[in-house]
Amino acid sequence: MGDDSLGLLDRFRKQKPLRDTLKERWKSRSDGSISDSWRADQAVWMAGNSWFNSFLENVEMRLSLSLGRKLAHAASESEEFFLSQNKRRNLGSNMEKWAGIEVDRNSRGLGDFEIINQSSDTASVIVNHFSSGPMEAGIVASSWEFAKRRRHKFRWSESGRVLLVNLEADEINVPLPSECMPNWPEHIPAVDPADYVNWNDARELEMGGWELDGERKIMISRDLILRFEEFSLHNIQSLKDSRAKDYVWEGVNGKRALWWTALADTSRHLFMETKRHVMISDARDWITNSIRNLSSSGLGIISEPKLDLDKGGLEAKLIGTFHPAISGGIILGCWERSTGSKGRIYLNILDGELRVKVSPARSSVLTTE
Repeated sequence: MGDDSLGLLDRFRKQKPLRDTLKERWKSRSDGSISDSWRADQAVWMAGNSWFNSFLENVEMRLSLSLGRKLAHAASESEEFFLSQNKRRNLGSNMEKWAGIEVDRNSRGLGDFEIINQSSDTASVIVNHFSSGPMEAGIVASSWEFAKRRRHKFRWSESGRVLLVNLEADEINVPLPSECMPNWPEHIPAVDPADYVNWNDARELEMGGWELDGERKIMISRDLILRFEEFSLHNIQSLKDSRAKDYVWEGVNGKRALWWTALADTSRHLFMETKRHVMISDARDWITNSIRNLSSSGLGIISEPKLDLDKGGLEAKLIGTFHPAISGGIILGCWERSTGSKGRIYLNILDGELRVKVSPARSSVLTTE
């Protein structure tokens, strides 16, 4: 499907109710993914706002790094990539008057923005009720650059629920970004529409954004998360406060393996904090639980699960994953919640398929420790 980006004027001359917009844009699919029908079916993660902010803080803690600037630049570059794909319409130099920008931002769970000051070389933009400070600062900066057709340096500050983004023209010449592809092979099966997400339950929040299941949601593209990973790898030196031996990534080495472990252990930790019950009586229950804990957020689904009744282990395929480390950490959390035991997850790629194995951490099955 072609990219529709912000060319939404005809579609939204009479603005639709939020839930109709969400149903039109975000497509829940049978492989447990959610795709963005306005941006070339890019895979997206429907993350809880507070969950995502805690996710960033926990990853920073495990890697002993400050990653806000990396996230901001990843968001800026990702936004520029998608805007540059919009060849159907000249959006113009006034960002506030872009056709469909309010609908686009609201459906993504972003805050409302207002340009409070601008000159030929500088500008100040505030975002009310922002979701993630670094991410929204990068998105605003990229949109401003796209409108003005000129590079800008940017910095941001947060005060309560208001984000201030200051921009200053920069004569640096930076080429347009290219598409960022997953660094794991993907065997993409035929997919059908699914009803893993009930958009009719979405509720617009008076203070900005929208919520589902009592939690404000934000839609994060996989392109953004992959760029965030690439920008962060160079600075990684070590990993702390993580169960590194309980995450085995076959074919993923060095700093990327540390990054994946930080993402996975953070995801496991945050899942365990939710206190969700996970009841497993037979292999099919793993599919049901993966729909509840993965597919409902666009993180994939477990397929062909097999249980090792003697050792309490799980073997399965993981399809439609947004990112193997995020999904893998939640799967390990589900296993530990269902068994009451500490586990270890092993992920490898065979014939283009992601295969997951979880076993008790005390087991000697995993010889790659």
